[in-house]
Amino acid sequence: MIDVLRTGLRAVPTGPGSILHSSLRAVNLEFQGRVVTLLNRKGILTASSVVLDTDQIPPINKAEFNGDMLHTDSFEAIVKNRIDLALHSEGYACITSIRNSLQHHIIPRERSIMGAVLLAEGHIKQSPAEGFEAAVLEEQAKRIRTCRSVEDATRTLLGIGFGLTPSGDDFILGSIAVMQLTGRSTEHLRPLIAGYTNAFSRTMLLDGLDGYFPQALLEVLHTMDSGNNPDDKIFELERIGHTSGYDMVAGMYYTVSNFLQS
Repeated sequence: MIDVLRTGLRAVPTGPGSILHSSLRAVNLEFQGRVVTLLNRKGILTASSVVLDTDQIPPINKAEFNGDMLHTDSFEAIVKNRIDLALHSEGYACITSIRNSLQHHIIPRERSIMGAVLLAEGHIKQSPAEGFEAAVLEEQAKRIRTCRSVEDATRTLLGIGFGLTPSGDDFILGSIAVMQLTGRSTEHLRPLIAGYTNAFSRTMLLDGLDGYFPQALLEVLHTMDSGNNPDDKIFELERIGHTSGYDMVAGMYYTVSNFLQS
C-alpha cells in the first residue's frame, strides 16, 4: 500500500485503465478518454492527478479503480486527501492589471512559446533560437498572428510545440484560465478540445473548461483576483515542466493583450 498525500480528482473513475506513459516520477492512465496522472511526492498537482507518498513510482503494467481504491500489479492506494482546485473568482481582477502583472515576465525562454509571442507582437525581429527550435517558434508566431480570438488560437495552436503537453496546449490553458478569471464563457471551446487526440492535454484542457486548474496556476489566478502582487506565484508557476509554466503565462498575457477588451 502506498499512501496518497493529496489529489485533485473530483470523481474517481471506475474500471481498468490503459497506461499511456510511465516513469519513476509519473504514470499517466487513461480511463474512458480522461487521464489520471500518478505523481511521486515531488510532483506538481493538477485537477486530474494523485500524488503518492513515494520518491519513485513502482513500474506497473495494469491499473484499475474500484471505488476509492486503486489496484495495480505493483501496489494499491486509497484515494483520499482531496483538495479543491476550482477557481472561485470574486471578480476583482481587471484586464489592465492582469496585463501589467504579466508583461515583464514575457521574455525569450528556451523552447517556450514566449519567444513566438514576442515575434508575433514585433518586439523581437528574429527567433531567439536556432535550427529546428527556431522553425517551430517561427511557425508558432505565424499562427499566433492569424488569431483574432481564443477560439482561433485553440483551433490553430493545439498540438504545436515541444513537450508531453505541447507549448500550444499550455498556451491555450492560460487563455482559458484568464477568460474564466475575468468572467468570460469558455464553453464554445469545448467542441474543439473534446476531439483533440492528445489525451493528457485534452484532460488538462477539459478540466480548465470545467473551472479546475493546476495548483500553481490556480494560485496565480487567486492572487490576481485578490488584487495582490502575483510575481512570486508567477515564478512558482514558471517552474512547472521544462516550458509548461512559461507557456501558460504566455497564453494569459497574449489573451488579455489581444483577445479581451477592458
